[in-house]
Amino acid sequence: MRVRSVLKWLLIAVGGVLGIALLGAATVYVLIGIDLGRTFDGAGASVYIPDDEASVAEGERLARLRGCNGGCHGDTVNGALFFDAPDGTRVVAPDLGRAVRNYSIEELERVIRHGIRPDGTSVIAPMPSSMFYHLSDHDLGAIIAFLKTQAPGNEQLPVTKFGPLGRLLLFYFKQSEGTILAAEIIDQDAPRLIPATSDTSAHGRYLAMTVCTECHGEDLRGFPDESIPSLAVVAGYSIEEFRKLMRKGEPIGGRTFNLMAEVAKSRFSHFSDPEIISLHAYLQTLASTEPDT
Repeated sequence: MRVRSVLKWLLIAVGGVLGIALLGAATVYVLIGIDLGRTFDGAGASVYIPDDEASVAEGERLARLRGCNGGCHGDTVNGALFFDAPDGTRVVAPDLGRAVRNYSIEELERVIRHGIRPDGTSVIAPMPSSMFYHLSDHDLGAIIAFLKTQAPGNEQLPVTKFGPLGRLLLFYFKQSEGTILAAEIIDQDAPRLIPATSDTSAHGRYLAMTVCTECHGEDLRGFPDESIPSLAVVAGYSIEEFRKLMRKGEPIGGRTFNLMAEVAKSRFSHFSDPEIISLHAYLQTLASTEPDT
């Protein structure tokens, strides 16, 4: 009888733990669903889209620098399936060749710069809209001009969807980062940077804020816990060493940064020499304002 009593209470305890776990999972599912369904105000802006050959070629280069072409959206711009789990979770980078045909210019500007879809919901935070927020009208227009020349992929990609596992992962991401929504990260009223090419350091800041923040953070100080350095380290690079880092992904000291090497070769090698000089000049100034550690 004593054994049966112990087993009874053990089953009750296990059932209680499972019940609490299920309740917690259900709560997470609902809360993340509320986040994903939130809507944001604000209309998209009109941007001039050129159609001449030189602008399209420049748009391709600018898209490559920022990972739109040959980066997050696949080997070209036709999208990629990042994650597909048995619970129905799918994370998909959409086909940009199709999106430019389905969205108006204002809708494209809104989702790229502000992270807000046509229905008012936000794209999830891995989309670096906070980096694209500062794109000038000229650069954004050229990128869209290039995308308009790209045919949609042969296959229709599925849409992003979050099942129980996906929502649990988003919940943990929210606990560490504060939000899962790209539109919530952006200060939607912040003045946009001006790419002042006549001012080397100012132009370098524009480039840094529209290319480097995706990995190194909004303040370019990196994430030491994740082995992502502050870009203040560039103060230790000569222009020749920095050019080699940008073009080949080879840092000083004979070290190896696998991710940087990959990104440099696929994206940053498309920086022009004047852009590398401007970026180097601006990043040199970060060391003087590096916070004490």
